[in-house]
Amino acid sequence: MNFNFSGNWWETELILGNTAAAYAYALAAFLAALALLYIVKNVGVIRLKAMAEKTETDLDDLLVSLIDRFKWFEYQLLAFFIASRYLLRGEGFDRGLKTVLLLVFTYRVITMVQTLLAYWVNKVATKRELEGQARTSVVKSTQTILRILLWIAAILFVLSNLGVNISSVLAGLGIGGVAVALASQAILGDLFNFFVILLDKPFKIGDFIVADPIVGTVEHIGLKSIRIRSLSGELMIVSNTRLLGMEVKNYKHMTRRRVVTKTGVVYQTPLDKLKKIPELVTQALAEVENTTFDRCNLAGLGDFSMDFETVYFIESPDYNLHMAAQEKFLQGIIARFQAEGIEFAYPTQTLFLNK
Repeated sequence: MNFNFSGNWWETELILGNTAAAYAYALAAFLAALALLYIVKNVGVIRLKAMAEKTETDLDDLLVSLIDRFKWFEYQLLAFFIASRYLLRGEGFDRGLKTVLLLVFTYRVITMVQTLLAYWVNKVATKRELEGQARTSVVKSTQTILRILLWIAAILFVLSNLGVNISSVLAGLGIGGVAVALASQAILGDLFNFFVILLDKPFKIGDFIVADPIVGTVEHIGLKSIRIRSLSGELMIVSNTRLLGMEVKNYKHMTRRRVVTKTGVVYQTPLDKLKKIPELVTQALAEVENTTFDRCNLAGLGDFSMDFETVYFIESPDYNLHMAAQEKFLQGIIARFQAEGIEFAYPTQTLFLNK
């Protein structure tokens, strides 16, 4: 270290082999960079916030909040890095500064990406009309999986930039991944089908579904299984893969119910009374609320009856309402048939004896 200030002191070598001029330039660069970054944070971000508040979309608000996440320490660290370019530095100093910068800004990028992923997952959940427990379950599960994958990628990125040969690590992960995949095919299949349910939305919590022999209301959609409350009250737990492999009927989206009823009368019924049956059926259905008549026809001649087929619609998906309407409709038919002297058919055989 030379403290001889004779001659041109500006070029005199001071600490760590740097001249006074070098330190002055570094200090000026540090202050200039710090001032510029502070202006960006205090002025630029405030103006961006004001502009974002005038728009209807929330995406610009998200981007502004991401920029605003940077801390003062990170601005100062970046300014220090810029200033250090004007100084002579040792290899250890550069390596240490690079490591600090790498760790600090990798962590900041991870937090920003996590925020973006959370925004995307919530948007998808909103678009798929997920609410309550279903939304909470899907959002938390998805964010956990994506967060794990993100941190694994970040760790590999940091190790690679620190000079660690990650080829062997990736090879080990590949072999281990194949082994894990072979050992847990069912689990991975259920996990994949969880995302299929999330994105395709064949059903959601609260939907009444039928997938023979499974009949009930969906209560929970998880990463591996779905819980369904059956009509008799017990809770059925079915894997995602098994349920999506079935033909699922979702009655939640039914807006009206089509009902087909067959009525058989005896062969001894006169033709004039047969012609009255469609009108009698229409009258009986007119007394039932929330129903729409479609047709009533003599559909066939059976072994022991002449069969009429009636088709009508109940303007509600409610099954209890359907059964109540069906009961009232059949009672109306019975009353009118009795009044007209029309007999219902039941299994009979007539034996003819040849004298």
